[in-house]
Amino acid sequence: MRRRWVQCLAGLLAGGAMTVPLGPTTTQRAVDQMNATSMRGVTSPPVRQAPRQDMEWVPDRWIPAPGMPQGVFEPGHWVTHTPEGGRIAPPPPVPGALQGP
Repeated sequence: MRRRWVQCLAGLLAGGAMTVPLGPTTTQRAVDQMNATSMRGVTSPPVRQAPRQDMEWVPDRWIPAPGMPQGVFEPGHWVTHTPEGGRIAPPPPVPGALQGP
C-alpha cells in the first residue's frame, strides 16, 4: 500500500513538473517589454523658428478706455515694426465686449 502511494506521489510530482512553462513567464515578458520601451530613443521636437528682428512680443495687459474704469483687457500678441517706423498690430479690443484673461 505504501509503495503504491509513493508511486502515485512520484507520478503527481512528475506530472506537475511537466506543466511548468519552459518559456518566459508573463511577468518576465512584461518586464522585457518595459525594458525595450525604456531603451528606445525619444523623438526630438522640431526646431522653433526665432521671431523676426522686426517683431516685438507685447504681453497681456489692461488698456485704459473711456467709460471703462477697470480698462480693457488686451491679450498678448506680436507687433511688427515697419521700416518707416510704423507698427502693425491686431485691432484693439472693443470696449463693452466680454472681456477677461
